[in-house]
Amino acid sequence: MTRFRPRPFALLRARLSAFADDSRGSVAVESIVLLPLVIWTYVAMFTFFDMLRMKSVNQKAAFTLADAYSRETEKINDTYVDSTFTLFQALTRVSSPGMRVSVISYDADTDKYTVRWSQIRGSGVASRLDDNNVNTLRTQLPGIVDGDEFILLETWNDYKVPFKIGLGDFKMKGHVFMNPRFADQLKWDDGTPS
Repeated sequence: MTRFRPRPFALLRARLSAFADDSRGSVAVESIVLLPLVIWTYVAMFTFFDMLRMKSVNQKAAFTLADAYSRETEKINDTYVDSTFTLFQALTRVSSPGMRVSVISYDADTDKYTVRWSQIRGSGVASRLDDNNVNTLRTQLPGIVDGDEFILLETWNDYKVPFKIGLGDFKMKGHVFMNPRFADQLKWDDGTPS
Protein backbone atom coordinates (compact mmCIF):
# COMPACT_ATOMS: atom_id res chain seq x y z
CA MET A 1 0.00 0.00 0.00
CA THR A 2 1.30 3.46 -0.81
CA ARG A 3 1.11 6.34 1.55
CA PHE A 4 -0.06 9.69 0.37
CA ARG A 5 2.17 12.55 1.50
CA PRO A 6 0.91 16.06 0.92
CA ARG A 7 3.35 18.56 -0.38
CA PRO A 8 4.95 20.82 2.27
CA PHE A 9 3.69 24.02 0.61
CA ALA A 10 0.10 22.76 0.55
CA LEU A 11 0.35 21.75 4.21
CA LEU A 12 1.69 25.21 5.17
CA ARG A 13 -1.08 26.90 3.20
CA ALA A 14 -3.74 24.76 4.90
CA ARG A 15 -2.39 25.58 8.36
CA LEU A 16 -2.18 29.32 7.64
CA SER A 17 -5.74 29.24 6.32
CA ALA A 18 -6.93 27.49 9.48
CA PHE A 19 -5.06 30.01 11.64
CA ALA A 20 -6.63 32.95 9.76
CA ASP A 21 -10.13 31.51 10.21
CA ASP A 22 -9.64 30.91 13.94
CA SER A 23 -10.94 33.83 16.01
CA ARG A 24 -10.26 32.52 19.50
CA GLY A 25 -8.32 35.03 21.64
CA SER A 26 -8.69 37.99 19.26
CA VAL A 27 -10.24 40.25 21.93
CA ALA A 28 -7.31 39.66 24.26
CA VAL A 29 -4.81 40.43 21.51
CA GLU A 30 -6.65 43.59 20.49
CA SER A 31 -6.82 44.71 24.13
CA ILE A 32 -3.11 44.19 24.62
CA VAL A 33 -2.37 46.20 21.48
CA LEU A 34 -4.83 49.07 22.06
CA LEU A 35 -4.82 49.48 25.85
CA PRO A 36 -1.51 51.42 26.01
CA LEU A 37 -2.75 53.76 23.27
CA VAL A 38 -6.04 54.36 25.09
CA ILE A 39 -4.26 55.03 28.39
CA TRP A 40 -1.75 57.41 26.72
CA THR A 41 -4.61 59.28 25.00
CA TYR A 42 -6.47 59.71 28.30
CA VAL A 43 -3.35 60.94 30.12
CA ALA A 44 -2.49 63.29 27.23
CA MET A 45 -6.01 64.78 27.29
CA PHE A 46 -5.70 65.34 31.04
CA THR A 47 -2.31 66.99 30.59
CA PHE A 48 -3.46 69.30 27.79
CA PHE A 49 -6.61 70.22 29.71
CA ASP A 50 -4.54 71.07 32.80
CA MET A 51 -2.13 73.15 30.71
CA LEU A 52 -4.99 75.15 29.14
CA ARG A 53 -6.65 75.53 32.55
CA MET A 54 -3.44 76.98 33.99
CA LYS A 55 -3.05 79.33 31.02
CA SER A 56 -6.62 80.53 31.59
CA VAL A 57 -6.07 81.03 35.34
CA ASN A 58 -2.85 82.93 34.65
CA GLN A 59 -4.54 85.19 32.08
CA LYS A 60 -7.59 85.88 34.27
CA ALA A 61 -5.37 86.78 37.22
CA ALA A 62 -3.35 89.13 34.99
CA PHE A 63 -6.53 90.83 33.76
CA THR A 64 -7.75 91.22 37.34
CA LEU A 65 -4.52 92.93 38.42
CA ALA A 66 -4.33 95.11 35.31
CA ASP A 67 -7.90 96.23 35.93
CA ALA A 68 -7.01 97.11 39.54
CA TYR A 69 -4.05 99.18 38.34
CA SER A 70 -6.16 100.92 35.70
CA ARG A 71 -8.67 102.10 38.31
CA GLU A 72 -6.08 103.73 40.57
CA THR A 73 -6.14 107.52 40.80
CA GLU A 74 -3.38 107.84 43.39
CA LYS A 75 0.34 107.18 42.99
CA ILE A 76 1.49 103.55 43.10
CA ASN A 77 4.17 102.51 45.59
CA ASP A 78 6.09 99.36 46.60
CA THR A 79 3.39 98.29 49.04
CA TYR A 80 0.73 98.35 46.32
CA VAL A 81 2.90 96.32 43.92
CA ASP A 82 3.77 93.83 46.68
CA SER A 83 0.08 93.45 47.53
CA THR A 84 -0.93 92.84 43.92
CA PHE A 85 1.84 90.27 43.59
CA THR A 86 0.56 88.49 46.72
CA LEU A 87 -2.91 88.55 45.16
CA PHE A 88 -1.50 87.09 41.94
CA GLN A 89 0.10 84.26 43.93
CA ALA A 90 -3.20 83.55 45.68
CA LEU A 91 -5.20 83.58 42.44
CA THR A 92 -2.86 81.31 40.50
CA ARG A 93 -1.71 79.02 43.35
CA VAL A 94 1.71 78.46 41.85
CA SER A 95 4.95 78.23 43.79
CA SER A 96 7.22 80.51 41.74
CA PRO A 97 5.31 83.20 39.86
CA GLY A 98 6.77 86.42 38.52
CA MET A 99 5.23 89.75 37.61
CA ARG A 100 6.35 92.93 35.87
CA VAL A 101 4.14 96.00 35.76
CA SER A 102 5.15 98.95 33.60
CA VAL A 103 3.62 102.19 32.42
CA ILE A 104 4.57 102.97 28.83
CA SER A 105 3.89 105.96 26.61
CA TYR A 106 4.33 106.53 22.88
CA ASP A 107 5.97 109.48 21.13
CA ALA A 108 4.95 109.76 17.47
CA ASP A 109 7.70 112.31 16.65
CA THR A 110 10.47 109.84 17.48
CA ASP A 111 8.31 106.75 16.80
CA LYS A 112 9.47 105.24 20.09
CA TYR A 113 7.91 103.88 23.23
CA THR A 114 9.08 105.33 26.54
CA VAL A 115 8.89 103.62 29.92
CA ARG A 116 7.53 105.93 32.63
CA TRP A 117 8.17 103.35 35.37
CA SER A 118 8.54 99.61 35.74
CA GLN A 119 8.53 97.27 38.74
CA ILE A 120 9.21 93.54 39.02
CA ARG A 121 8.29 90.96 41.64
CA GLY A 122 8.87 87.24 41.97
CA SER A 123 11.15 84.78 40.25
CA GLY A 124 11.93 84.13 36.62
CA VAL A 125 11.21 87.71 35.64
CA ALA A 126 13.41 89.52 33.21
CA SER A 127 14.79 92.88 34.25
CA ARG A 128 12.70 96.01 34.55
CA LEU A 129 11.66 97.51 31.28
CA ASP A 130 13.58 100.59 30.22
CA ASP A 131 13.60 102.81 27.14
CA ASN A 132 16.15 100.57 25.40
CA ASN A 133 14.49 97.18 25.76
CA VAL A 134 10.85 98.30 25.47
CA ASN A 135 11.33 99.04 21.77
CA THR A 136 12.46 95.46 21.18
CA LEU A 137 8.90 94.48 22.15
CA ARG A 138 7.38 96.73 19.46
CA THR A 139 5.63 93.93 17.65
CA GLN A 140 3.85 92.90 20.86
CA LEU A 141 2.82 96.41 21.93
CA PRO A 142 -0.48 97.98 20.87
CA GLY A 143 -0.66 100.93 18.52
CA ILE A 144 -1.67 104.05 20.44
CA VAL A 145 -1.91 107.76 19.72
CA ASP A 146 0.87 110.22 20.39
CA GLY A 147 1.42 110.94 24.10
CA ASP A 148 -1.01 108.28 25.31
CA GLU A 149 0.00 105.94 28.14
CA PHE A 150 -0.93 102.37 28.87
CA ILE A 151 -0.23 99.80 31.58
CA LEU A 152 1.61 96.65 30.58
CA LEU A 153 1.27 93.82 33.10
CA GLU A 154 3.33 90.72 32.37
CA THR A 155 3.17 87.49 34.34
CA TRP A 156 5.34 84.38 34.42
CA ASN A 157 5.03 81.03 36.09
CA ASP A 158 6.78 77.71 35.75
CA TYR A 159 4.36 75.09 34.49
CA LYS A 160 5.18 71.55 35.50
CA VAL A 161 3.61 68.96 33.23
CA PRO A 162 1.69 66.46 35.42
CA PHE A 163 2.50 63.48 33.17
CA LYS A 164 5.49 63.07 30.86
CA ILE A 165 3.80 62.59 27.47
CA GLY A 166 6.47 64.12 25.30
CA LEU A 167 6.16 67.68 26.67
CA GLY A 168 8.69 69.11 29.06
CA ASP A 169 8.12 71.69 31.79
CA PHE A 170 8.04 75.26 30.47
CA LYS A 171 7.59 78.88 31.48
CA MET A 172 4.07 80.18 30.91
CA LYS A 173 3.86 83.89 30.13
CA GLY A 174 0.93 86.23 29.92
CA HIS A 175 0.67 89.92 29.19
CA VAL A 176 -2.17 92.41 29.40
CA PHE A 177 -2.44 95.98 28.12
CA MET A 178 -4.79 98.37 29.88
CA ASN A 179 -5.41 102.12 29.68
CA PRO A 180 -5.84 104.06 32.93
CA ARG A 181 -9.60 104.53 33.45
CA PHE A 182 -10.14 107.33 35.93
CA ALA A 183 -6.90 109.30 35.58
CA ASP A 184 -4.74 110.32 32.65
CA GLN A 185 -1.67 108.64 34.10
CA LEU A 186 -0.68 105.99 36.59
CA LYS A 187 2.20 107.56 38.49
CA TRP A 188 4.90 105.96 40.61
CA ASP A 189 5.44 107.22 44.16
CA ASP A 190 9.21 107.47 44.50
CA GLY A 191 8.92 109.18 47.90
CA THR A 192 9.38 112.74 46.65
CA PRO A 193 6.53 115.19 47.30
CA SER A 194 4.66 116.24 44.18
